Amino acid sequence: MIAGIVATLEVNDGQLPHIIAGIAKIPNVEIGDFTNDAHRIPMTIDSPSPHALEETTRLLQECHGVEFVDVVFVHFEDQPERDAATPERMKQP
Repeated sequence: MIAGIVATLEVNDGQLPHIIAGIAKIPNVEIGDFTNDAHRIPMTIDSPSPHALEETTRLLQECHGVEFVDVVFVHFEDQPERDAATPERMKQP
């Protein structure tokens, strides 16, 4: 599952590089583009399960300088579709 999030930062008083460095240490988190005066930073989380997504979100919320994390999109990956020529399909009239 993949989630799009926005991290809202506290007033960082020049600490943005340190805040980003802390976030970058969290596995499966990709930091989007931002400016040096950013207050809200887009990110994605590529997670193997809903529980892991929740845990990663919690880790982000606990990072120094992060005020809040908004989950704005979650994509639940579908199971791969079965091949049209499976034996089950061949038996149907």
